[in-house]
Parts: sequence; C-alpha cells; structure tokens
Amino acid sequence: MKILIAGGAGFIGSTIASACIDEGIEPIILDNLVTGRREFTAGRTFYEGDIADGSLIDQIFAQHPDIYAVVDCAALIVVPESVAEPLRYYTENVAKGILFLGHLVRNDCRRLIFSSSASIYAAGSDFAVDENSPLDPLSPYSRTKALFETVLRDISFTGALGIVSLRYFNPVGADPKMRSGLQVRRPTHALGKMIEAREFGETFQITGVDWPTRDGSGIRDYIHVWDLAHAHIQTLRRFDTLFPTNPQSYYQVIN
Repeated sequence: MKILIAGGAGFIGSTIASACIDEGIEPIILDNLVTGRREFTAGRTFYEGDIADGSLIDQIFAQHPDIYAVVDCAALIVVPESVAEPLRYYTENVAKGILFLGHLVRNDCRRLIFSSSASIYAAGSDFAVDENSPLDPLSPYSRTKALFETVLRDISFTGALGIVSLRYFNPVGADPKMRSGLQVRRPTHALGKMIEAREFGETFQITGVDWPTRDGSGIRDYIHVWDLAHAHIQTLRRFDTLFPTNPQSYYQVIN
C-alpha cells in the first residue's frame, strides 16, 4: 500500500510515516516545511511544496498512480498564534485545504483521512466528549477545523471522496525509534512547557487555580503520538469497511 501524507514532515505526519514504514506501507511525503523539518523526511519519498499547488499534486499522482489514500495533516495548529493571526489560519487551514481537495478529486483520489481536532467539541459537565457531543470551537484554530469538516461533509455527500475525520486531543511523545518528534524548539503545550522549564531551570506556570478539581488546577488529557499514528494506520486498513456500501458516499467521524 502507498499513501500520500500532506504535512508529512511535521510532528504528527512524520510519526504516521514512521509507523507506516514499520507496517509495510510506503509513505509519500508532501510538506512546505513552514513548520515541518526536512530531517524528518530522510530516506522517504519527499515533495517540497504546498497543498494548494495543483501542478505539484498532479505530478505526485502522475508519478505515483497507485496511491491508495491521502492522510491530511497539513495545518497550522498553535492556538495563541491563531488568535493573533486568524487570517493566516483561515487561509492555510481552510482556503488552501479546499484547493487541495479539488486537486485530489481531479486526480481521482477516493479516500481521505483528515487529521482533525477534538477541540471543536463543547465539553460536558464532566469535561468528557464523544462523537455525539455538540460542537463549540472556542479559538480561530479550532474553528478552522470545524469549518473544514463542514466542507468535507458536503463533498462526501456528492460521492467524490470517502472521508474519515479523526478527532483527538493533545498528542505528545515521539516515535519509539526516535526517527521524529516535536518540530518546534519552543513548545506551547503544557507538557512541553514543563519540560522546557526543567531544562532551563525556570518556574513552570500553572494556568488557573479555580477549576473544579481537587487542587483547583486544570486537567489535560494526552494521547501518545505513536498510538495516534497507529490509529491512522488502522483507519487506512479498515477504510472501505467503515462505509456500508462504498467508500465514496459517506463521511465518518472517529475519536
């Protein structure tokens, strides 16, 4: 099996690519290296460029007509940055994503796994969410994910693409063989900030002291990025069985 991973030089995409290699799946990497790291593409088929570049997408499919599916991890993901630069986030995560979908459909791509976010949910009274939770994205970043999922759902109804959207919180960790890991030197997530504080001898700042928890501090759920990579692989292997009739007609959401 051969798959195209958009954003395959980033933290999540490169880890998915590593897991694919271990499972006998050949990853084709597409990344513009705005946040991805070139060293994460070493030894892999790599195309440097943007998902909005139709000529490049055509070239990839012409050279690899046996691509089975596309995994879309191409997005900007930093919440504070999205608040400061919403136009950039809507351009990169939504406008360019729509162009990418057009390029895929033109090249007869039939299977797409979208790497989404559980941040689009409204948390219940117990702070838990599932696939039936209402949507209430609270940042420009999460709103780009929710908006793009609306686009995906509408396209799926036409039969042009079979689409699975994976929604998850806070991936952390690294490929166990250390082939890839976080791509930013100054992390913004809580665990990364904690490690950074330890490394530089700084005080780790706790955000909030009045949450309804035992000590008033916030609780964060994390998923190991290697588990997340294998969730993508299991979705790839079961893609066609997720749909009751054919892989072109429906849209699935999985947490």
